[in-house]
Amino acid sequence: MTNKTHSALAFALAFSLGLGMFGCGQESNDSKTDSANSNSDPYVNAAPGSETPAGIAPLKYTDTLKFSDPLAKDSVKLSIAFQRAANELGAAYLNKDVNGYAKFCLPAIEKMAGGPAGYRSKLQSIFQDKKATQYFKILSGPIQRTKASLDDQGYLQGWYCLMPVKMFRREAGRVLEDIKWMGGQTLDEGKTVYFIDITNVPPENIMQIMPDLKVVLVK
Repeated sequence: MTNKTHSALAFALAFSLGLGMFGCGQESNDSKTDSANSNSDPYVNAAPGSETPAGIAPLKYTDTLKFSDPLAKDSVKLSIAFQRAANELGAAYLNKDVNGYAKFCLPAIEKMAGGPAGYRSKLQSIFQDKKATQYFKILSGPIQRTKASLDDQGYLQGWYCLMPVKMFRREAGRVLEDIKWMGGQTLDEGKTVYFIDITNVPPENIMQIMPDLKVVLVK
């Protein structure tokens, strides 16, 4: 393994184990209120891109009616899947739900941590670390870009997204905001979604972890 590859994989493993990046789009008291209404859609009355107790509201399925192109329709559907998954990831972190959080980790990264059991053990250690930075509110999205990856013959390979992550913490009586960037991938039309942190990561390293994410990494 080259030094460049080792560096990329080390980054991926560090990201996948949390780094305190993810939280819910609301404080824990709001999360309890949300759970009481779990039978209803928390986004039903929210404008796309607005903040809700469950996180950033995704696009509406009715938005697909604007397009006749099937790929454009699917782009809306996948944007919805990515946004909902990002909010679910945040809720899992807030609730210290190891299995709920781990399901968004790339299998290759999980393998580097020693397999499912090893990864979950390390993740549990992070959840229990009282010295980790505490964010009281983190909002993933709205999604900046969703795009399909096509092979040379035009066949669909998967869908990718790019979204900002706004993180809020309290320090010395002030509320401070950190901004990071996250990439998402689904190879089965939204049934399974994986995320990686790409903040300040060289493009060549990102390509070794999630190669086709390049379709949304355009300036």
